Amino acid sequence: MAETRVTMPQLTELLRERAGYLHARNLILVALPLETAGRDARELAQALGAEYVDFDAELLAQMEADDWDDHVAMERRGTLAVGQRLARQWLGTVAARINRTRPLVIGNINLAVRYGVDVATVLYDASEAGLCVLGAGGRLQGQTLLVHGTLPQTGAGSPAYEVVPPADRHPEPPHVVQDRLI
Repeated sequence: MAETRVTMPQLTELLRERAGYLHARNLILVALPLETAGRDARELAQALGAEYVDFDAELLAQMEADDWDDHVAMERRGTLAVGQRLARQWLGTVAARINRTRPLVIGNINLAVRYGVDVATVLYDASEAGLCVLGAGGRLQGQTLLVHGTLPQTGAGSPAYEVVPPADRHPEPPHVVQDRLI
């Protein structure tokens, strides 16, 4: 399936339909505008009646429960391997939350960029249990979601959508320096 540019209301409707007829794998990649990605992912979950997972908040809670001081010390030394491992293990528990009765929307995945974790790959097989939407600030390159334009999230041909503003909303023209001085 080719990448598709949609508005948020169009995406919400597409995902509602998709939740009604599940496939062998049900991972959906969504590129959200970077400026509003956190809010948009949460609103998408609410509109779908889905469970929302705030990746950063829950991963930080896992790090705190694991040994916060140790994680901070390793970060200062530039050692990311322990954080990466913890993130992947924790994503295994997130994968168990995917089910047919309620979609799962995962957003705010900024720490995935820091730790270089391909969240989509980890959750792809688990999406056979139900609809899982990965919504992050970034852009699409083919079927790959580039979080912050750099970290690839891949889902083996998973549908990919890019949220764009509605057609009736026109962006304001950029102000040139002279306009600001007048």
